[in-house]
Amino acid sequence: MKKALLYLSFFAAAACSSPSEDPKSTGTEYMPDMYRGPAYETYSMNPLYKDSMTSRQPVAGTVARANAIYSDVDRLMSNDYMIATYPPTPDGYEAAGTSLKNPIALTDVSMAEGKRLFENYCMICHGTAGMGDGPVVQRNGPKPPAYSSEQLKNLPEGKMFHSIHYGKNMMGSHASQLTATQRWMIIHYVQTLQKGAAAAAATDSTAASKM
Repeated sequence: MKKALLYLSFFAAAACSSPSEDPKSTGTEYMPDMYRGPAYETYSMNPLYKDSMTSRQPVAGTVARANAIYSDVDRLMSNDYMIATYPPTPDGYEAAGTSLKNPIALTDVSMAEGKRLFENYCMICHGTAGMGDGPVVQRNGPKPPAYSSEQLKNLPEGKMFHSIHYGKNMMGSHASQLTATQRWMIIHYVQTLQKGAAAAAATDSTAASKM
C-alpha cells in the first residue's frame, strides 16, 4: 500500500511538471485560482456585486487621506495651480509679486503659528531675527540677506510665497514640507522681521500679553 501511494505521488508530480510546448511554462498548476486570482478591470462590470460595479465606494464615514490637514486654501493653491498661474520662471515670480496675496487672516493665532513654523523651518539659515545669521551661516554656509535689508524689506508677499514654493537661489523648495496655509502664516511673521528686530520683538510681546 505504501509503495502504491509512493508511485502515485511520483506520477502525479511528474504529470504536474511535464514539459509543455511553451518553453516558459512551469507545468500544470494545482488549483491555479489559489495562486492567481481572476482580476477585474477597475471600471468593468462585475457580477459579484448587486450594482455590477468593480470599483467600490469608500466605507461610510471614511475620511480622505490628509483632509484633516489641508484647508480649502491648500487645495486651491496646489502645485498644478501654481505652475499654471505662477510658473517657476522670472515672469512667474514677478506676476506673483503683483497679484498673489495672502488669503490667511492676520490674527494672534496665525502670527504665533507663523513664528513657530519659522523657527522650525527657516531660522536655521535666516536666524532668529531674520538677519541671515542662522546656525548654517555660522558654520560657513551661504548667507541670505537680512529681511530688513534694502534688498528684502519691501519684498511683496507674493514673491515670498513663490520663493518658498519653488525655492530661490540657494534656498530649496519647501512645498513638500509646508502646506500653503503654513507658508502664508510664515509670511505674516516674516513681514514683521522686514520692519527690523525691534518691530518683531514688539509683535512677540503683544501676542504674548494676549495669551
